[in-house]
This record gives sequence, structure tokens and C-alpha cells, in this order.
Amino acid sequence: MQPTNNQLNTGCYFLIKYGEAFMNKKINISERTIVIISCIILSFIALRVLFIKPLIGMADNGDFFREINNAGLYYLSDNYKDRHFGYFNRLYGIRQYLYESNDVFISSLFILIKIALFINKIFISGKIFDLRVLAILYFSFFILAFFMIMNFFSKIVKKPVLLVMVSLTIFIFGDIGYLAYFNSFYGEPASYVFFFLMLGIVFKISDENSPRLKLFIFYTIVSTIFITAKQQNTPTIILLLILNTRILTLRKSKLWKLIVAAGTAVIVVASICTYALITQNISHINKYHAYTRGILSESSDQEKDTEALGLNKKFTILNGTTYYDKYFIENPESKRMNEEFYKNLSYFSIIKYYLTHIDKLSGKLNMAAKNSFIIRPDAIGNYEKAYGNKYGGKTYFFTAWSSIKCRLFPRNFKFILFFYASFYGMLMKAYIEGFIKKDLRLKMIIEILAIVGVIGIMQFGISFLGAGDADISKHLFLFNVCFDCMLISQVIFIFSYIYQRFILKKR
Repeated sequence: MQPTNNQLNTGCYFLIKYGEAFMNKKINISERTIVIISCIILSFIALRVLFIKPLIGMADNGDFFREINNAGLYYLSDNYKDRHFGYFNRLYGIRQYLYESNDVFISSLFILIKIALFINKIFISGKIFDLRVLAILYFSFFILAFFMIMNFFSKIVKKPVLLVMVSLTIFIFGDIGYLAYFNSFYGEPASYVFFFLMLGIVFKISDENSPRLKLFIFYTIVSTIFITAKQQNTPTIILLLILNTRILTLRKSKLWKLIVAAGTAVIVVASICTYALITQNISHINKYHAYTRGILSESSDQEKDTEALGLNKKFTILNGTTYYDKYFIENPESKRMNEEFYKNLSYFSIIKYYLTHIDKLSGKLNMAAKNSFIIRPDAIGNYEKAYGNKYGGKTYFFTAWSSIKCRLFPRNFKFILFFYASFYGMLMKAYIEGFIKKDLRLKMIIEILAIVGVIGIMQFGISFLGAGDADISKHLFLFNVCFDCMLISQVIFIFSYIYQRFILKKR
């Protein structure tokens, strides 16, 4: 039996009641206790969702094959409907012999799956892999990141502000729209978890007068995993270079500068390799969708737009098709496609097209904005078939935020620009204050949050340039993470201002 919506937010309610008691001076708890309680509540939600039956996870939309194939796993069912979209599959077979794949896919998720597979063989089975082992890995890193971030801010903000912060963070990032990804082979949970862990470590580095070398080494490892988790994360290397340049200035020792430079080189090389080692098959899929589901979608003159890309106008017949169509007009990997289509279509020509057709760029940005606040893809089910749930069935346990979010905000690019303007206006005000007070820690916080915002907005261009409108809500997953970080920051900024200006002053 599923819990009711009134029961779902018990943890957040618990923290808020503590806040009321504290405000009325009926109870006195330390900041660290607040952080520990919030970790316990978040763990309770994850335990219920990921590890207690009926389990909640994410069905395969076709992306799993590359990851599980490379790791030596295979589907236990040959039925397409059982494997894709409708049902979440927890169990996978472990290959007992060497298997050569023609579709090598490079990502840090491969390493995480291999670690989970090693643990699975020791404690569960050498023949059947339980996806919950990978979920345990994800959640362990996630709760560590949550603790590091909340513990950092517990030293800066007042207790009532901290209570609002942990409650809001649990309400938003404890939502099943995010947590359900842990029970899957998608690249999104690795991006999500290691993005937060990266922020937690950077906040910790900024908090130390003389940052430890081992802390930066940990940051380098985590950043490398984040940037190689998904192909679309690789452009963020530019922002990490800026961040690392800032970190370089935190200590004057030559050893520190040498280690930071070496760590930065590792991240850069990993980013380049992730992009350069993309197999031809994956590159073709992305180009195909960037054209058929991007350029041609809603085009008023398809032949003219096709020729602007340097392609023969005969390819307009592909409009509306996908690489995965069971019945195709032209085989996506035919000799004609390889010699006349893929060779002549480059990402440079796609970028050039949008930059010289601003009206089309504006239309694509608004198209992306319509899908920008959808955390839970409509076509993907959450339940295992074994528990009698209908095909494509979805859970409503602790989904308040993912349900509200897609209805709460205007879904157009103008609103997103307005939101960003208000966010960076807030950061500018705080940065000026930090500059006047010569508060290095405050300035570092603002710089980190500024980078979070840029990472988010980059996802818009990356999403439709890479694959048009194909599965765009999932491609904007990292935008949602960054947007929610920015939203929490603004709420805390406003609440902190009101609390200090009116409540403390009144006392």
C-alpha cells in the first residue's frame, strides 16, 4: 500500500516543528544535530524507495544496453516490453565468459558498475546482478555530499535558516524524481551524485585556511567521474578550469600549485578522451537526431535548411524519423548515409546554422524550456513487473516537488532569463558585500554558485545541439539539478535577510 501525500513529507514537517520550537526557545539543539537528523530523514526516504519492496526505479528507454553490455551484464528477458519503458528491472545476468562488443562506450559509469558488480559477486551472487547494489553506491556518495554541504553551511547561517535549508533540500532533492534514478543504468545519477559531491568538497576546500592536498586529490577524482559520466558533461570542463584556477590561489606553496596543475590536467585529458573516444555508432545517433528532431523539426523550409548544413536536400525525407525506428525510410547505417550524410554533417555546421538563424535558435530554446522542469520522463515506468503493477505505472511516493515544479513555473525561455537575472543579481550583491568585508569564504561561495548557474544554462544548448528534441526532458536533467540549487540559494538568501533584518533586530 502506497503512503498518502500527507505522510510523505513527515521528515520535513519534523524539521519545521523543531524550527518552531527553537524559535520559541522551547528546545535547543546544535547545528550538527540538525544536520545529522536531516541525514537520517533523507536516508529513511531512500531506504523506503530504493531497497524495500515494492522497489522503485527507472525503466530502460534503450540506453542501458551500452552500459550493461560493456560491464558484462545482460537482460534476463527477451521480451521487448518487459525490458523497455514499462517496467523497472532489478535483476540482470552476469556473463560467465568473455564477450566482445563492437559498441564500446566510454564513461565513468562503467567503473561504478564494475565496483557494484565486484561487491555483488562477494555478497549476493556470481550469476545474477542486483541493481540495488549500484543504488547503495550512489546513495552512499549522495548522503556524504549532503552531509558535507549542510555541515559547511551550518557554520555560516543561523539555526532557523539552517532548518529551512535542510527541510527545503530534503523536500526537493529527496524527491523520487531524483532518487528513482539510483535504481537504473542511466548516466544521470552519476552526474547528480558526483556533481553534489564535487560542490561539497569545493566548499570544504574554501573553508580551510590552508587546504589539504588529499582534499584536492579527492576533488580531482570526483570531478573526473562527474565530467565523464555523460558525454554532455564534457563542455563543463571550461568552468572547472576557471574553478581550478581559483583553487590554485588558495595556497602559495609550490607543491600545492604542482598538485592543482596536475589534477587539472587529469580532468582535461579525461574530458577530451570521453569526447574523442565516442564510437561511430553513438556519434551517428546524435547527428541523426540533431538533424531530424532538431533542424527539421518545425522548419518552414526544410530543403533550404538542409542545404544550409551542407547536405543534399533529398535527406529532408527523414523528417520526423528516429535512428531507432523499426521500419525506416533509409537504413541509418546504409552506405549512402555514411558517405553522404554523416561525413557532411558536423557539430560545427549545426552550431553555425543556429548562430546564423537566430529565429530558429530562439524557437529551440523555447522548445527546450517547455520541457525544462520535467524531472520524471512520462514514458518511463517505476515498478517491477513481478509486483503486478500496470505497464508504465508510476509511483507517487514523495513526489510533491516533481509534481509541483512542472506546473509552478512558466515554461518559456523568457522566464528562465528572468530567473537567472534575479539569481545573479543576488550573487552580485553578496559578492560586493564579501569584497568590502574582505571575506574570502563568502566570495568563494558566490563564485561556486555562479558556476553552478552557468553549468545549468549550458544544458539548453547541449541538449538540442546534440540530439534535437529526442528525449529532451532527460537531457535537461542536470539543468533541473542546477535550477533547484539556485532556487534553494535564493530562498535561503531572502529568508536569511528577513530573519536578520526583522526578527533578530526586533529581539
